[in-house]
Amino acid sequence: MKSAGPFPLIAALYANDAPCVDLLILFADRATLNMALASLGPPNGNPAAFGNTKLIERLLDCGADVNARGRGGRSLLMDLANSDSFPVESVTMLIERGAATNTRTEAGQTALDFAVQRGQTPIVDLLVKAGAQPGNASPVGVSPPKPAGSARAALLRTIPLLQRSDIGFVQKTGCVSCHHNSLTAMTVAAARSASVPVDDQAARTQLASIASYIDVWRGRALEGLGIPGDADTVSYLLIGMAAEKHPPDPATDALARYLLGRQSPDGHWRNVAHRPPLESSTIQVTAASLRALQVFAPKARRDEYEPAIERAAQWLKQAQAATTEDRAFQLLGLRWAGEEQEILRRRKAASDLLSEQQTDGGWGELPSLASDAYATGQALVALKDAGALAATDPAYQRGVEFLLSTQLEDGSWYVRSRSIGFQPYFESGFPHGHDQWISAAATNWAAMALVPAAGS
Repeated sequence: MKSAGPFPLIAALYANDAPCVDLLILFADRATLNMALASLGPPNGNPAAFGNTKLIERLLDCGADVNARGRGGRSLLMDLANSDSFPVESVTMLIERGAATNTRTEAGQTALDFAVQRGQTPIVDLLVKAGAQPGNASPVGVSPPKPAGSARAALLRTIPLLQRSDIGFVQKTGCVSCHHNSLTAMTVAAARSASVPVDDQAARTQLASIASYIDVWRGRALEGLGIPGDADTVSYLLIGMAAEKHPPDPATDALARYLLGRQSPDGHWRNVAHRPPLESSTIQVTAASLRALQVFAPKARRDEYEPAIERAAQWLKQAQAATTEDRAFQLLGLRWAGEEQEILRRRKAASDLLSEQQTDGGWGELPSLASDAYATGQALVALKDAGALAATDPAYQRGVEFLLSTQLEDGSWYVRSRSIGFQPYFESGFPHGHDQWISAAATNWAAMALVPAAGS
């Protein structure tokens, strides 16, 4: 029998369907096995398949090349080293089976370069012990921080930069992003509520542009075809529009309907991308989708949406958070769910998040990483919005001090990307080169965290 190509085998692997995998492997040629092996890094749509040691061994035993290259010219070892889940067993096995530890991507990155982006972890130790070396990749040069005198002064630097890049991103790409657009809408709305000056005309223009963008997708959304990024992008778009008080319309109805159709039976939504930290958390996309349905579920069909919102809330209560993104959005999701009898659960979620505050006052994206503006701003926003921490609390003030001490003179905060690039590079109008998207997101979260400390 002729090989059916890699995609049936990859689909069976993603489904973690061992009998089907065993059958398809019998008819797979070496090229198919190699592509299937390389596909088992993040994201593959099924956490049970990602980094599954038994599946990896099965492919290797049947002739797959342990150093096969997949997306972006990366080996499976590189992809697993880049995972927040730290798959020690799989990495150990790959090294024992002869995985090359010092091959490089076109950008000069090695497996060790990917691993150290998660801090000093067991994966780093394994790679170093196996002789792994760093490659040529290095972060963009960044000027030293230049703190503003107050939270309000910091915001006066930041808001104009965010609004300029908000407009520029849509003009240059023709699409809407979480990092440049939805988060900026949330920041602008928060700043306006605290009487921090914003460009209201620019904000109105952007809201109209985003509304026009989603209207283009209305028909496809009703057919079950989502905006690139799936529920993650759709939910962020809607909560950004909600922050700016955009009224429901046929386009938001269509996106809400799309989200309803994408919910899993147990109540969660899954993220399809692996771009940590912004698009890497099932908890985040579930909390954001819950909020989007709360605001934009069509009134005439509200009875169809309420059970979905309740299932999402119940799922969030039981979810196991592992990252700051997880903990922050679990807390936000429980707050949005608004069930008074769950106050104790929300306090537990808040306690878990607060316990991750580091000695410098900030939070890291992972417990193994140093503090940065993305995680710190996000943690403070979640704790404050959930009513778990007042802006006058010493812990909040320490977080504010960390943010003020790390802001750059241009109003931005710099955060180095942990995501693997997959799109052609272009300048969006925000500083920091290849790290501009995550830095824009970080600057938004930092700004939102500073608003309660800015006064009027």
